[in-house]
Amino acid sequence: MNYLQKELYDLIKSDDTIFEFIQNNSLDGMWYWDLENPENEWMNKRFWEALGYNPENKAHKASAWQNIINQDDLKIAVANFQKHLSDPNFPYDQVVRYTHKNGRIVWIRCKGLAIRNKKGVPIRMLGSHIEVTKLKEQERFLERCNHEAHIGFWEMDVSNKNVIWSNTTKNIHEVEEDYEPSLDTGINFYKKGFNRDRITELVLQALKNGEGFTEELQIVTKLNNTKWVKVIGIPEKNNESIRRIYGTIQDIDLIKTNEIKLKQSEQAFRGSFENAAIGMAILDSNGKWLKVNQTLCNILGYTALEMYDLTFQDITHPEDLDLDLHLLKEIIVGKRDHYKMDKRYFHKNGHIVYIHLAVSVVRDINDDVLHFVSQIVDITLIKEQEIRMEKIISITKDQNERLKNFAHIVSHNLRSHSGGISALLGILKSEEPDFFKNEMVQLLETSSQNLEETISDLSEIVQINMLSKETLTNIPIKPIIDQQIESILPLAEINKVKIKTNIPEDLEVIGIKAYLDSIVLNFITNAIKYRSNERESYLQIEYKKNSTYTSIEFTDNGLGINLDLHKNKLFGMYKTFHQNKDSKGIGLFITKTQVEALGGKIEVESTENIGTTFKVNFRNEKN
Repeated sequence: MNYLQKELYDLIKSDDTIFEFIQNNSLDGMWYWDLENPENEWMNKRFWEALGYNPENKAHKASAWQNIINQDDLKIAVANFQKHLSDPNFPYDQVVRYTHKNGRIVWIRCKGLAIRNKKGVPIRMLGSHIEVTKLKEQERFLERCNHEAHIGFWEMDVSNKNVIWSNTTKNIHEVEEDYEPSLDTGINFYKKGFNRDRITELVLQALKNGEGFTEELQIVTKLNNTKWVKVIGIPEKNNESIRRIYGTIQDIDLIKTNEIKLKQSEQAFRGSFENAAIGMAILDSNGKWLKVNQTLCNILGYTALEMYDLTFQDITHPEDLDLDLHLLKEIIVGKRDHYKMDKRYFHKNGHIVYIHLAVSVVRDINDDVLHFVSQIVDITLIKEQEIRMEKIISITKDQNERLKNFAHIVSHNLRSHSGGISALLGILKSEEPDFFKNEMVQLLETSSQNLEETISDLSEIVQINMLSKETLTNIPIKPIIDQQIESILPLAEINKVKIKTNIPEDLEVIGIKAYLDSIVLNFITNAIKYRSNERESYLQIEYKKNSTYTSIEFTDNGLGINLDLHKNKLFGMYKTFHQNKDSKGIGLFITKTQVEALGGKIEVESTENIGTTFKVNFRNEKN
């Protein structure tokens, strides 16, 4: 045992970090180097045995390794060695190539730890050799496979934020082979917006919580090409802290683009198929129903499951079957790709249903028939439909009359009783004022007032819903807006809300003046009521017009509304979203009811503490 071995033995006993280093590394070789006397090196025999040399041969002294190491790898090893000596936090760890005695290449992972004196000066170097030839060959094979599959590798060292990309990863990003990525530049390749925010979130979760991730996102390459990629991240822990994050990135742009197109096509067909106003079906080459929509089931009276047990031949009128089969055969042999005909089906109940049939074919890549697509329109006697419609109209009129009677009952009888209760309470209060100091009597008075308001609101809503479209006319909207602004201007000035308009004089909407007055006034007062005290408040009233609607837009910079929480109940009756004492939750409900009674609709865009835009869309025509 030479002095270096003995010294190392003593150090292992005295320094736990050295023992821990050896313990944590499965060794195929070990070396120890006196940095103060560089000519003194020691390597154990396993290193030489791994390379095919006799360790007992004196010619194989420690420094002989320099003659069989790949010279390019040696330069890298020396550079990393110097960095480790200068900075203890920089690990000495790399894979290098040695030449075996028989001439083949042996890949060895070389790791080292500088042993320093009390002043921090490195005086010895302890290291290990681990043969990784099989692993390296597997890695190179995997790299070739990944290259063919457009899968690249990436790695980030958490301690120094160093990022490594494989060549395939660089190819995916369309950068040069010598490109040196960083965490920031890597993230910035992801498309701005959701994709960049999402990858940032995933990386932070991996660093903070050790959560791995798999996500399909879009990047914008150096050549400004947008690509879909599948990125996988795997955090690696060391002593409960994240040491590194590594993973893969795969170019799935072609697959994803085709997938999106296919999905859109499937969704479009499925939506058209399932929601079509006509009957639709998919049949095999023998005429068996493979898929039917609900409209066809309604036409023929069968359920879908019942249809799947039948063929179209089973329910076709015998006199129409031959022609149908003849045309179908011509499609199969390629004489035509579609046909149309009028024919008769038997309804489940036995009566005849007249239909108009259109049939097309779907073939595979070998031009063989996959299935037929049939479109079926019920053309049974129009007179029967008219009779049925007249009955429906008669029933509807009767129901409308009943609704009118109900409205009269609500507006007259209930209001009379409510007014009577209020009058009695008023008389009682004037004659026995002390009686109203009782808390229960005060609650009774409040309930009576609330009942009157509720009946009034309901009566107004019923009257709105009974509106006839015949009473609608074209009305200039600017005078109405100007009039409502003038009436509310003192309130706006007191609350320091500036109101601006951009409405042309000749702009008209279809409606009723009383409703338009109420709609405009409600949105103006809401902008004032729900202003923000943190900034100068304003309300901007503008318009837009297209072929269907004329839109009056009310935009403010007030408190705003959290639509994620309140969107579904925004226009609900007695729903409030702020703490204003005078908020009752009836204004928006009545306004929406009025707008819809005029044939229009309301849209809303809002962000909390930024502001709200209400778009009131009035139809350009009554019908």
